[in-house]
Amino acid sequence: MPTKTTSLIFPILLVLYEIATYLSNDMYLPALPDMMRDLSLSSKEAQLTLTTWFVGSAMLPLVLGVVSDRYGRRPVLLWGGLVYIMATIACAVSINSHQLLIVRFIEGAAIPSMMVAGYAAIHEIYGRKEAIQLLALMSSITVLAPAFGPLLGSIILYFSSWRGIFWVIAIWSAIIIGLLFYYMPETLKMEERHPVHIGMLFKQYGLMLMNKEFMLLNFVIGSIFTGFIAFITAGPLLVMQTFHHTPVTYGWVMAGIFTAYIIGNYWVKHMLEWTSVNNIIWLGLCVTLCGGFLIFLSAVMLPNVLYPFLIAMGIYSFGAALCFAPLNRCIIEASDQPMGLRVSLFTVLWTGFAVLGSLIVSQHFNGSIPSLAYPITIGIVIACLLKRVEDYGKVNA
Repeated sequence: MPTKTTSLIFPILLVLYEIATYLSNDMYLPALPDMMRDLSLSSKEAQLTLTTWFVGSAMLPLVLGVVSDRYGRRPVLLWGGLVYIMATIACAVSINSHQLLIVRFIEGAAIPSMMVAGYAAIHEIYGRKEAIQLLALMSSITVLAPAFGPLLGSIILYFSSWRGIFWVIAIWSAIIIGLLFYYMPETLKMEERHPVHIGMLFKQYGLMLMNKEFMLLNFVIGSIFTGFIAFITAGPLLVMQTFHHTPVTYGWVMAGIFTAYIIGNYWVKHMLEWTSVNNIIWLGLCVTLCGGFLIFLSAVMLPNVLYPFLIAMGIYSFGAALCFAPLNRCIIEASDQPMGLRVSLFTVLWTGFAVLGSLIVSQHFNGSIPSLAYPITIGIVIACLLKRVEDYGKVNA
């Protein structure tokens, strides 16, 4: 079990590694136009480099959850980290679109080793209140990747190329994985490890899929997350191609929107002292709904003006931050199956919504604000309706 020192150091290192994994998407967004020219990619092929990453990240969580419940959290995260580093290096040396798409898939497929094993360990170390506070804090730090990743990527482009961006990420990841080798605790006791029985495994996953509270809360958080991913995927094309701003301007735009997210996570910690977790979730949903309504109005009334849409996205971001960490913990608590299985199914659904968001953009985004605004607005409306259904089910249980 973890010592006090490792309990403090491990979350910090996990966050730094998580940032590195997210930067493999966010830092190279400003380089998409250069990548398109260098590898002769079409706009849709460039979008596929994002979608393929998300598809890869959705492929292995269910398997890794089983493996981590059998062999522990440490080996899953550390071996997965090694695969991630090698795949990122392969991205840096890709010579054509086919090779890039393959290694992007592998890079994405390595991400669940961090999400499943790392966050299972966090939930096992900390209680409910402490876990929510820590998840909010970690989310505030990891959001630095989408907030400042594009800006950092645009700076690297001044001195290098899109390939240099992947080299920076690979080196960063290698350093953090080396430190995690020494500081990551093994939170799963030998007597708590579960042998792999295929029949029992299907039964356990089936029970979670039939768990209404578990699934409804997953779809609540996923509906909001879909809108986030849609914006992150289409953002560089909207800002830089449609409205002809520079990569640096796009970096500052993302920094502003995700600063609102950081502020929202900061308030979660303080709100836990005076109100319930469910109230925090509903406040976040209401604020996010207001942001979604303003996004819709900006698309209808000012479809050719960028900044009202971006301000509304900032409000959406703030509200989402208020409910993400509480929803995360509530989802984990909604089931009594082994921790690795709970986190792995949550990860599959989470990444599935990410894939959905990127697919919506690749199929329907035409460079206009309305084509991006409408899916975001629809997502938050669905989230609020599903949360109301979940609350009603609790009252009448």
